[in-house]
Amino acid sequence: MVTINIENKKIGDNLPVYFVAEAGLNHNGNIKTAKQMIDTALDCGSDAIKFQTYKTENFLTKKSEYFEFFKSVELSYSDFSELNDYAKQVGITFFSAPFDFESASFLQSINVSCFKIASSDITNVPLLKQIANTKIPTIISTGLSTMAEIQTAVDIFQKAGNDQIIILHSVSNYPTDPSESNLSVIETLKENFPYPIGYSDNGSHDLVDLVAASLGYSLIERHFTLDKKMEGPDHFFSIPPTELKNLISNIRLIEEIRGKPVKNPQPSESAIKNMIRKSIFANNTIEQGEVLSTNNIGVKRPASGIEPKFFDDVIGRTAKKKILSDDPILWDDLD
Repeated sequence: MVTINIENKKIGDNLPVYFVAEAGLNHNGNIKTAKQMIDTALDCGSDAIKFQTYKTENFLTKKSEYFEFFKSVELSYSDFSELNDYAKQVGITFFSAPFDFESASFLQSINVSCFKIASSDITNVPLLKQIANTKIPTIISTGLSTMAEIQTAVDIFQKAGNDQIIILHSVSNYPTDPSESNLSVIETLKENFPYPIGYSDNGSHDLVDLVAASLGYSLIERHFTLDKKMEGPDHFFSIPPTELKNLISNIRLIEEIRGKPVKNPQPSESAIKNMIRKSIFANNTIEQGEVLSTNNIGVKRPASGIEPKFFDDVIGRTAKKKILSDDPILWDDLD
């Protein structure tokens, strides 16, 4: 399984969940609000904050019913350059999903550490080729996709010599109903691709993200907002700051609960090991020279004598000295 590095943070199997706060368009076209979102995402424990970069006329026809909305919340390239610098200054990873060729070139020019392919562009072969050729780590969202379409997108990156890929399972319904989350698809994606698998959550139920963390998704992305009452199409299902902080905290707890795929005693178990386990004891007083048998020895708590696994080895041995009833049997006691 490939491990991906984004600004010195490793993403992959059995590593901490990489949490992305999806700002999307919830800045409402205001750079001051966007900076507040950066600060909030960092304060809540996010590893990264993700935006959408575009020039509306480059990805929507002017006849589109959504043209005016996207134009009204469009941030300029200079805004994004400032946000990228600001994120570096405060200590959180900034990245964005370019919706057009020009925006992808711009993001490359400001040295973003990661690209995001929006679900809507997973079949946009020219854009995929452009981003793949940058060799910059890329997160590919797969809402609306079939396995064949995902494979085609991955092939483009592999042919470009870019294996720095993270594949995000996603459902492109806003908000996504938990019943359509289909989180078990992680098994199929892991079987088919050697890359970290994440989940881009377009829903509003924390339980979905907690289940994703427990199932081993390497990255979780969630829409967030400064205030659910703000105007805009995504605010109502986005997670507000207090809940976001609590969600990330619970994901970190799940990581501790999941632990590592190695079976060893836990540190806390060492303190009670001797109390819980058993050893070989004298059932009654054993005189010097007496032969040990099932009549005069037994297995009891605590584990202060010979381990029970040596019970058969002890039978037939003779006592070097007198052993009192309920005293542990020690190797030094035996001939």
